[in-house]
Amino acid sequence: MSTPGLLNLNSVGRHKPKNISPISFNANGLIGSTDELGKCAQEYKADIIMVQETHLKPHYSHSCKISNFILLRTDRQGAPKGGTAIYYNRALYCCPNDTPPLINLEATACRLSMTGHGVLILVSVYLPPKKDLLRSDLEALFALGDAVILFGDFNSRNTNWKCNYTNRNGREMEDLASDLLQYRNSTHPDSFSK
Repeated sequence: MSTPGLLNLNSVGRHKPKNISPISFNANGLIGSTDELGKCAQEYKADIIMVQETHLKPHYSHSCKISNFILLRTDRQGAPKGGTAIYYNRALYCCPNDTPPLINLEATACRLSMTGHGVLILVSVYLPPKKDLLRSDLEALFALGDAVILFGDFNSRNTNWKCNYTNRNGREMEDLASDLLQYRNSTHPDSFSK
């Protein structure tokens, strides 16, 4: 017997991949972008698609389908635009994951089981341009599990990321990364340890 509202992760035909192909996509309105997104998913053989700025509202219940994908979404309430979503290939061992209360970020999360790895939490994130990036929002999302990956539009600019300027959110993101990760010099300049 299954619990209402929860997906049965032991369904026939589901698999735990060794690796995944994710895409992050700022839709600026998902209804008009679904065909393009479906073609992009096919071209890049995407397993999971994180979408920002869906502009969806609850009454758009049957729109935005992509063949062989399940849609999870979090619609912005009480204001236009915004919203996040995740599409995942229906063959994956994947299910929705509740997000904690957030102050400025909008987010949709899922739990993915993979072969040879623990559970991976994937989060589609959107920070509206006039909102500040709050460390508490990021820490709340990173607390969702041992392996959390955030994809999305943080409206953060930093010259270290080849942007033309650094904004407040870019400084906050850089400070948080510096605090969370201990970089070490080694023969592999791209490596870091936690």
